[in-house]
Amino acid sequence: MSALYPLNAGNKWTYKMKDNNVFTNEVTKADNGKYTMFNSMIKKDQFVKIDGDNYLADNFEEGNFQIFLKENLKTGDSWEIKYKANSIDNIVVMTVKGTGSTHEVYGKTYNNVVMIEGEMKMNVNGNIMPINYFTQYYYAKGIGLILTTSSAGDYMGFVSYEIK
Repeated sequence: MSALYPLNAGNKWTYKMKDNNVFTNEVTKADNGKYTMFNSMIKKDQFVKIDGDNYLADNFEEGNFQIFLKENLKTGDSWEIKYKANSIDNIVVMTVKGTGSTHEVYGKTYNNVVMIEGEMKMNVNGNIMPINYFTQYYYAKGIGLILTTSSAGDYMGFVSYEIK
């Protein structure tokens, strides 16, 4: 079975954003379930860990590894990413909206796609408040993240990849 996010040293993905800026994300080091990735846009190493079927990263808050993706997903599965930003507790509720679909990105069709939607919420004085911002993540088995969209009209589409 192919991984939703194949992480091997040398794997590289190139994306184009809505404003036509292009960036790459590359696995520069793999060490026993821990991966160092370099994102050319933010020019900083990012770290991913695999624990069983779970992919964890500290992209939301440095040092706070949270599950951002899981293998063997079914429609309706959900989990939360909890982090602090600007001294505010935030939650992203990740919900699987579909599995096994076909999706087109920049004219190329991808199969076995899983779509996960993240809903942003804030914890204000103990009250969980939705902020009506949603992000959709599309992963193709054996390839990785092929598309990210949002309720604000953001778009980050996949243009090429190298899987080792």
